[in-house]
Amino acid sequence: MDGQFAQRDSGDENDSKVRGEPGVTLQQAQAIVETKTAPRVTLEGIQKKIKNVEYFYSGTLTIAIIEMQNGFKAVGKAAPADPQNFDPGVGARYAYDDAFRQLWPLEGYALCEKLRGG
Repeated sequence: MDGQFAQRDSGDENDSKVRGEPGVTLQQAQAIVETKTAPRVTLEGIQKKIKNVEYFYSGTLTIAIIEMQNGFKAVGKAAPADPQNFDPGVGARYAYDDAFRQLWPLEGYALCEKLRGG
């Protein structure tokens, strides 16, 4: 399927699934990935490389900065649409997740470089 686009029929708009959602659930995908033995980026692998995490608040805006062992920093942010929904713990979680998501493709690139002797 390399280089090809696949379009999945999302069915009737009244379906309980979100339009365009893949046929494999997140849990099924995670189970499939766990059976793979080739080198890959993992949650645990990224977490082991985290040196420090700092949080900053400006009103209802939460900013998370994840610093990696090598000094690289990823910045995440979160803010509620309505200030009445602000919760510092929830803001920290969402800001952290936003920053952490940015690390996946970077770690994937680094792994590809390593595997190809770059």
